[in-house]
Amino acid sequence: MKKNLLHILSLLLVMLMGTTLTAKADSYKVAPMTAGKVTVSPNDEFVNAPINLVNYGTNPVKQITYTLYDFDTQESSEPQTIDFETPFDNTQQVLIPIKPGKTLGKSDVIFNVTEVDGHPNETSITYTYIERWTVLQAAKKRVVFEDVTGLWCQYCPRGIAIMESLERLYPDDFIGISIHDGDALATNAYSSILSSTWSNTNRPLIMCARDEKVNTHDGQSNFKYELDKTASFDISVKAAYDGKDINVTANVLPCLDVEEGTEYDVAYVLTADGLKNDNWGQANRVGEWNDQVLPEYDRFKGNESTIYGLEFNQVAIDSRGVQYGVEGSLTRPYTVGTTQTHKVTFENISQHKLIQDKSKLNVCALIIKKVTNGDKIKATIENAAKCRVELGETGIKQIGNNETNTVTGYYSLDGQRLNAPAKGITIVRYADGSTRKVRN
Repeated sequence: MKKNLLHILSLLLVMLMGTTLTAKADSYKVAPMTAGKVTVSPNDEFVNAPINLVNYGTNPVKQITYTLYDFDTQESSEPQTIDFETPFDNTQQVLIPIKPGKTLGKSDVIFNVTEVDGHPNETSITYTYIERWTVLQAAKKRVVFEDVTGLWCQYCPRGIAIMESLERLYPDDFIGISIHDGDALATNAYSSILSSTWSNTNRPLIMCARDEKVNTHDGQSNFKYELDKTASFDISVKAAYDGKDINVTANVLPCLDVEEGTEYDVAYVLTADGLKNDNWGQANRVGEWNDQVLPEYDRFKGNESTIYGLEFNQVAIDSRGVQYGVEGSLTRPYTVGTTQTHKVTFENISQHKLIQDKSKLNVCALIIKKVTNGDKIKATIENAAKCRVELGETGIKQIGNNETNTVTGYYSLDGQRLNAPAKGITIVRYADGSTRKVRN
């Protein structure tokens, strides 16, 4: 009996020690990934630097504490705390406010995670460098989505809904290009990419800045992450139809120094809005979209496997240098503050039979960033601009001072149609297809 009692007590002691060891084994490790560049002007209060955190610890992270060290002022900030409404197991993005430097130019800021859930951060590398540029003019960042789609593709309504919802919600920050493949709206605008980089991919293929695939049903996370990135170049574009050709001028302003070995050029894409044909039927995966809340999915809900009567927008018609940019359109040195101008022409517009209304043509100018690794070139979209094509006397007249561009609808920021402008910010859609955000 005594031996049995001792045996039981020994087992209890081992269990208690095991519990103690398990508790001691908890670890608190969060490592920040490389932060990249941010730009800020002297008049700004701050700019948000997006940083991805990785949890290498044993438990979901509820809170971190961090400090910032500014190389320009050689000062450290007071500890700041971020609480996470949903604790994260693997990765989490945070936005860190960075103040402008005291002097113009480049100066780094160290972001250092000091504590995790109130415990000292135990990871080996607790910090990352934020490359801050204090500039007189920061580039206006716009995000490009390219959607490879087809009428025959029953899952492609996802791309249509994503592209149109982002244009509605972010008319000043989003540029969409729809590339039809193997259907009645297909053109040669993207043939060089479709036959190479995107040849063996499923449809729809939705690319954000040619850097990441969009796998969600709204594209919001990809869009916002890309929008938070800093562009090294600002760009504007103008286009005019002279009765035969479309003449395009792009102005590119370098705002930041760029790495040696990285090259940039400008690509141009002519797109059309408002394309309709009673014979165009979009294949539809019945029941696939019933749980989606974006209003752009509404027309694809129900039991119809083919949807007729759709209006197709952002359709790629023609291009110049679409894959790697027009060679020589930008030249080194990319001197900060010195604008470079480049011009191209889309000849003989009447050859494009797909165009239905010349007043609904756009030109997208894309700054292509090229990084060469061996015999391979990785091309991504650094920044972009878009404009309506201006029409001359020989084209369809634009709305002038004596004409009215009528309002066709009001929308809230979450996509709900309104009867009238609401207090705060309202999205206004006009008869020409354009949208604007207005504040009341």
